[in-house]
Amino acid sequence: MTRQQDYLAICRADDFPQGRDGSAFANKAAHFLAELNAIHAFREGNSRSQLTFLALLADYAGHPIDLDELDPLEMLDAMIASFDGDEAKLANVIKRLIR
Repeated sequence: MTRQQDYLAICRADDFPQGRDGSAFANKAAHFLAELNAIHAFREGNSRSQLTFLALLADYAGHPIDLDELDPLEMLDAMIASFDGDEAKLANVIKRLIR
């Protein structure tokens, strides 16, 4: 099983992200986004693809986000921190984006 298949299985098994409050969703989404970033699914366009995925996931979970409120430098800093294991900054960015 590939790492990508592992993440899909986790989403299904955990019923991610249905039934979570905004804070719990943001924490879980931050972890998932950090992992997705680590595998670099695409050579180009990772950030755009990941933000689109996050927006779709948030809508599906009932926690739509407003990407117009996104500070690109803050997001970059949060993504770098998450790559090093600190997902708190990323979760906070996501929490602030939830409408």
